[in-house]
Amino acid sequence: MVDVRIETEFIQQPQLFKSDRQRANFFALLIALVLCILAASIFPNSLQLLMWDREAIAAGQWWRLLTAHWVHLNTSHLLLNVFCLLLIIEILCQTMTALYLTGLLLTSAMGISSLLWYLQSSLQWYAGLSGVLYGLWSAGAALTWLSGRQRLAICAGIALVAKLILFNHSVLSMPIVSVAHVYGAASGLLWACLWWASERKVIFD
Repeated sequence: MVDVRIETEFIQQPQLFKSDRQRANFFALLIALVLCILAASIFPNSLQLLMWDREAIAAGQWWRLLTAHWVHLNTSHLLLNVFCLLLIIEILCQTMTALYLTGLLLTSAMGISSLLWYLQSSLQWYAGLSGVLYGLWSAGAALTWLSGRQRLAICAGIALVAKLILFNHSVLSMPIVSVAHVYGAASGLLWACLWWASERKVIFD
């Protein structure tokens, strides 16, 4: 009976910010992320040096698997993704700790890059944060559900599926790798499931 009660309480109340320090760490990480994205996108020749490039990765430039998600095609692409990042964080990710967000960002980025490499053999290059944003979206919706805000989580989930199926196209007349959005959503959901499973293990151990 005790175990059931503990599990129920966990499902309704996942680990949130425990202190002002954890909240400060979260927002410090967010600010650092935005600054890195801005710096990587405006630095001369950064796109050529950091984007996902099949030939370059095959030649040993493995850092591109991660940095490809920092750089953007132009200013409009950059500003749109930064705006969407802040919007998703504000609506769905306020309960994330800095550690959770870091793991989510890395899992989404590497998941997208790896799946593009193995499953999209004809793809030669990729750049932008949009795929990772879908990872934040899916994981944020899952965490929102676990935090007890089921209505918001359901709305976010429906909107995510609709966006992936019906509106998965460019709004800025730029080339888009729509499958990267699907990979991002799947990677984010995978991270949320792994985190949830690890938290349950800690409780029952």
